[in-house]
Amino acid sequence: MDSLILAAHIQPDPGDRIIDAGCGCGILSLILGARHKEVHILGVEIQQTLALLARKNAARNRLDHRVRILHRDIMSLTLDDISTPADIIISNPPYKKKATGRVNPDAGKALARHEITLDITTLSRKASFLLQPEGQFCLIFPAPRLEELLFCLESSGFRPLWIRFVHFRSTETAGRVLVNAGKIPGKSCTIRPPLYLYNPDGTPTADHLRLLAW
Repeated sequence: MDSLILAAHIQPDPGDRIIDAGCGCGILSLILGARHKEVHILGVEIQQTLALLARKNAARNRLDHRVRILHRDIMSLTLDDISTPADIIISNPPYKKKATGRVNPDAGKALARHEITLDITTLSRKASFLLQPEGQFCLIFPAPRLEELLFCLESSGFRPLWIRFVHFRSTETAGRVLVNAGKIPGKSCTIRPPLYLYNPDGTPTADHLRLLAW
């Protein structure tokens, strides 16, 4: 549900240019493209198979005039490629460190889940380079790695604008964290109320159902 959760927390202005870093099959780009009719989205995906699938998904949903998919390593992207700095960069990046846990034998799934070609440090630096001065970098990440994430963001010139923890249930510790960061000096960080996905009886919470609202 990571992409669905993140999409619900992106509130672009009309005309905003958005980069979806590591867009996979395009689900996050498609949700935002459908919900926000006056934005332009560039999905960047290193895996050719997924990039082709994302293009097909955009075409099938009649969004390919506003959702463009580029088969490229995000680290090779230049300002010439995007013509103008982005207003918002979003990402549901690989969440496992390269040398930790079991690496999936499927190369594609391994790239999506482990920091093999992209880690949070290099992604933060690239986002800082591709964003306009008052742009926003919004991502979802494992909550236990929040300290590391904040350090990487600060090292790249960002400061968190708001943070929200995501819990599967209210009785469980946070599994994910949403962070919206910017390069605007003097802005204080807001800790938003936690997002609980399921009630004790297993039914979706009201906040969970609001993720699906348009």
